[in-house]
Amino acid sequence: MSQIPSKTARERHRRGHFFRLFLPAISAAVLTLIICHLITSPPSFLLTEEQRFVQFTEDVFHDELSGNTLNLHYMVANPSAFGLENAEVSLGSASTEARQDSYAALENYLNALRKFDYEKLSDKRQLTCEIFLDYLETELGAADLLLYDEPLGPTLGIQAQLPILLAEYSFRTKGDIEDYLALLSQIPDYFDSILAFEQDKSEAGLFMSSDCALAVIEQCLDFASDTEEHYLLTIFNEKIDAVSNLTTDEKIACKARNQSILTGYVLPAYQKLASGLAALEDTGVNEMGLYYYPQGQEYYEYLVKSTVGDSRSIEEIEEEIKTQMVADYAAMQELLTNQTEDTEGSRKNNTGNVTADGSGAGHSTASTGSPASMLEELRQKIMTDFPLPPSVSCEIKYVHESLQEYLSPAFYLTPTIDDYTSNVIYINPASDYSGLELYTTLAHEGYPGHLYQSVYFASQSPDLLRHLLDVGGYTEGWATYVELYAYSLYDGDEENAAVSRLNRSFTLGLASLLDIGIHYRGYTPDEVSAFLTRLGFTESTAESLYQTILEAPANYLQYYVGCLNFQSLRDSMEESIDHFSLRDFHQAILETGPAPFDILKEQCMKKLTN
Repeated sequence: MSQIPSKTARERHRRGHFFRLFLPAISAAVLTLIICHLITSPPSFLLTEEQRFVQFTEDVFHDELSGNTLNLHYMVANPSAFGLENAEVSLGSASTEARQDSYAALENYLNALRKFDYEKLSDKRQLTCEIFLDYLETELGAADLLLYDEPLGPTLGIQAQLPILLAEYSFRTKGDIEDYLALLSQIPDYFDSILAFEQDKSEAGLFMSSDCALAVIEQCLDFASDTEEHYLLTIFNEKIDAVSNLTTDEKIACKARNQSILTGYVLPAYQKLASGLAALEDTGVNEMGLYYYPQGQEYYEYLVKSTVGDSRSIEEIEEEIKTQMVADYAAMQELLTNQTEDTEGSRKNNTGNVTADGSGAGHSTASTGSPASMLEELRQKIMTDFPLPPSVSCEIKYVHESLQEYLSPAFYLTPTIDDYTSNVIYINPASDYSGLELYTTLAHEGYPGHLYQSVYFASQSPDLLRHLLDVGGYTEGWATYVELYAYSLYDGDEENAAVSRLNRSFTLGLASLLDIGIHYRGYTPDEVSAFLTRLGFTESTAESLYQTILEAPANYLQYYVGCLNFQSLRDSMEESIDHFSLRDFHQAILETGPAPFDILKEQCMKKLTN
């Protein structure tokens, strides 16, 4: 190996003389600024591997959020604290070209990530590195399947979700109002990019089913039909009235601008999207699941790994679902049989052990009261099996009347990462939930569900990039896992609660099994209908479930297979660890945060055995 020739004495003298000549020309103030800059923003060669990695992940966080104002607004309350105050207002693009550019960016991230010395990173950064690496490899592994993605759909499509995101867009500052109005004006271009993508899908023989297209078209036209009392006008006006630092004239001007943009840009954009889809409606070549597309099974395998975070084969997952369903059904039948025998025995003996409301004697009064009191009860009751939650507030709100038909029975609005102590759970009055159903729904959305897992993770001060690396199987799987746990906390008829829990688990398992059947096994609508009617479902219910699963492949698996992963992980930890503590197990999961289940298992083992 050749060596760099050493400098001669004359050359070394010249270099030294050069610096002695120019240094006095720099003022002390400027020199101080240079030194301060080197301390606060040192060049990369002066940084440790840990510092370089943190800088890299923060750059990724910055780049990703600066390209989408909606994501930025819902992620951070104070953009200037993250150097994002000058980010251009943008909805991004959904075109094929934009998606290809995104894959190119992911490739660059992957190349940069692989250059870090993993062994020189702390445990915290190694975890971020593993999760990010898994994400990048998974996404890039499906880059040639990008036309299989479907941004539209009657329930979960962007055209259905965007109005909700706009309705919930908070006005923290005057700048937020300006950003909101700017976003509205960009919807036509954004929808044009979606329509261009749908045209590319059509040309590739991958356009959605005609039933799905018709449902989206009808929804778009319905959204655009009300020009005078549109709910985005009503909600905007209410939010503007609540802004304290606007004058009366400013409020009037904002309302007028919003109405003008809504009627001039947004509603026509929905009408144009509907027209464009109508022109493509008959170009679909498949009215059934992903199985019937050329690479449909491959794409479904990717979806399961990407959204659920489960790297097992579909066959292994399918077998686990069946095993759990059989166990749930057997346990449910046993409980129902015992209930029947107990009821008949009580009637024969007439001992008075059955109360007037039909519940068994000895049971405490069912959990009642407001959703807020139920939520507080849950927070108190989980203290034994879960670590102490961070001290945060939670406001219970009710879904606006104009949105009730579009939203789920309840949902948790994830707070910004720099203001995670302020939380909101929305209840949809149209669902008319009460008693056990409301109680377990609040457990799913609140304690120990989404609210609890979100604020606990945020309180750990994770790397900023971790907030962008969500894993649906972890997030929804945890909420389902603790929802089922909460049935045992309900102060009501214990046996009825146990039967309801098993029924809930069995039903989710059934939907997940059908999800795999439709998209990976090729079940037809007639086969699904025949199967479900034998189980006692009506034909209309069977058809509705088929269409729901057709629209969102692998969605049910996030909830149920995610839940099964937590149950399986708990069982394996309990078997392999002496003096197993359920509380410590839950703490290990919450401290790790969203991660694919292979990585989560490794982290839990480390935390529980050290």
